Amino acid sequence: MVKRVLVLGMIGLVLAGGLARAETKKAFDARMRWWRDAKFGMFIHWGPYAVLGGVYKGQNSAAAEWIMNEDNIPAAEYEEYARQFNPVQFNARAWVDLAKAGGVKYIIFTSKHHDGFAMWDSKVSGYDIAEFTPFKRDVLKELAEACKQAGIRLGFYYSIMDWHHPDAAGERFAAYRDAYLKPQLQELLTGYGKVGVLWFDGEWIDDWSEGQGAELYSFVRRLQPEIIVNNRVGKGRNGMQGMSLDKSSAGDFGTPEQEILAQGSAAMDWEACMTTNDSWGYKKADNNWKSPEALIHNLIDIAAKGGNYLLNLGPDAEGLIPEAGQERFREIGKWLKVNGAAIYGTRPLPEYREGENIRYTRSLDGKTIYATVLEWPGKSLRLKYIEPKKKSKVYLLGRKSALTWKANSRGEVVITLPALLQRAANRPCRHAWVFKITGRQLPVAAAPLISTASKTGVVRSLFTDSEQVTISAPSDGAEVHYTLDGRTPSQNSPVYTAPITLTEAAEIQAVALEKGKVISPVTTAQFSRTTRIKRLTLEKSPSVKYPGWGELGLVDGRQGGTDYHESDWIGFEGESLDATIDLGEQKSISSIRLSCLEDQNSWIFLPSSIKLLTSTDGATFVQTAEWKGETSPAGTAATRETALIIMPKSCRYLRILASNVGVCPSWHKGAGGKAWLFIDEIIIN
Repeated sequence: MVKRVLVLGMIGLVLAGGLARAETKKAFDARMRWWRDAKFGMFIHWGPYAVLGGVYKGQNSAAAEWIMNEDNIPAAEYEEYARQFNPVQFNARAWVDLAKAGGVKYIIFTSKHHDGFAMWDSKVSGYDIAEFTPFKRDVLKELAEACKQAGIRLGFYYSIMDWHHPDAAGERFAAYRDAYLKPQLQELLTGYGKVGVLWFDGEWIDDWSEGQGAELYSFVRRLQPEIIVNNRVGKGRNGMQGMSLDKSSAGDFGTPEQEILAQGSAAMDWEACMTTNDSWGYKKADNNWKSPEALIHNLIDIAAKGGNYLLNLGPDAEGLIPEAGQERFREIGKWLKVNGAAIYGTRPLPEYREGENIRYTRSLDGKTIYATVLEWPGKSLRLKYIEPKKKSKVYLLGRKSALTWKANSRGEVVITLPALLQRAANRPCRHAWVFKITGRQLPVAAAPLISTASKTGVVRSLFTDSEQVTISAPSDGAEVHYTLDGRTPSQNSPVYTAPITLTEAAEIQAVALEKGKVISPVTTAQFSRTTRIKRLTLEKSPSVKYPGWGELGLVDGRQGGTDYHESDWIGFEGESLDATIDLGEQKSISSIRLSCLEDQNSWIFLPSSIKLLTSTDGATFVQTAEWKGETSPAGTAATRETALIIMPKSCRYLRILASNVGVCPSWHKGAGGKAWLFIDEIIIN
């Protein structure tokens, strides 16, 4: 307790400075420049949980770094594991050397995770690695020195939530914040040199608020004005998708977790944090390592969309990084040594990809475009979105000589690949290949915009009887050509002149031409038709992140798979489904089935109950059937169809109430956080 008293005076002096002054866009861009250029970072989750390694009392746990919470380990018992933490094999220089070999530009290290254990010599608390364990060394000090020597930026992860501190929840939370959390942050930001990033987590607890987050953001920026702070400092992020919906929320960048955003979905800088296997902390039983190719493709995709890739490793209790993790970072580093120009310091293009296997980035000055190919193209590479210049040069990164190219009659650029390169052993790298094109650019026009009466920029849509579609030209003088059968449009395709009325399913593709030459990427929109019901309405709107195909997507006959990112799923965060269906006429109904998703690793649970009510007039409803579920630990993601068998009944209106469990249960790693309910198909028999 004495340690706490010693720092109170310092905190008062810092707070006297007031909130940080408003920052201009120019100043913000200057502060973010190194981070935007870096693209690739290493996340390191390490703490006393590595002693357990995902095993508690001889049983494999579902958790690694969350094991204290997941397995209900009392603080006093967890302390005994912390006392055993003696990572004698820890070598900061070896870790940083691995990061360097992996092409990493910055490291984010867990200074304090949710278990409350400090990985530095904290004067605020004795619950730290230098005082509480036999190791007696300051891990952060050694990492800071190694990073400085290697030219790698170091950042700190810090959890607002604390399972160990007795004041970290409830009415004494303010005391914990002011006498413990802030003094520890002051130690981190005054004792270890220039810190690149402060990466907060655990902000979802009820005791935290956006106002506290904004004040903490200012507090941190006063201590280190150039530091970059993630959006988990406040309450702004939208679930695991991690992006702030409110532009006024505190934080400099969004933090999607285990997820790569779609292009154009982010209104702020973002960084995808992801694991190399399935766990953040060290877990003995987790050998599900992602392939080097998959990790490299992730990096390429993220860079093409303008984000950063923060890839995690979890060292063991000895301080050693698992060899499988080391191998993957070294393989990424080999690829970056050849192709780093297409990643570092690049910026996205309006059209980040062409087809499934080509990703684009550009140099900061826009004079060089990089086309990264995820699969070897064969004897030639064809690129549609090219405006060739006579003096344009094309190179395969890793080779000095320029490649031969020409423009064909279809407006494509055809790059000829030498016979020598048809043998994989003769190529400069593995996994993906980068073509550097100078003196050229992507099409000068944006893609045509496909819209309906209710939505601008349609990608997928459902309608009942008919749908009217408009297509906007991207520039004056451009002529839009389109198809309705999913084929790529050309100058021989129909020219758009007036709204198109659809009465059947269609896949519209549209492209802009000028003087017979393609000047834009192709826009695609899919339209499906359903006539089985007259109308479906939702009492509460789904999350803006997971709207599926809209309300009619619940009765379109398409059932989503086990991936909740699929656009078929409609997601509700903390809310329940309340759907009313108008069948259009009296019909005899024998059963209703509801397709739900269960993926507890992503906070998605089955409904706690489902009720079916029927009506003949739409005003008076009578409960006809009910199903009650039970929430318990489950394994992998799965879709579940819940059948409500009812007596044959004639009705016109159906009302389905699927109750969200509300909050994650106590045994779950997200205990107390909002639970998700994902619904796709309502099947009426």
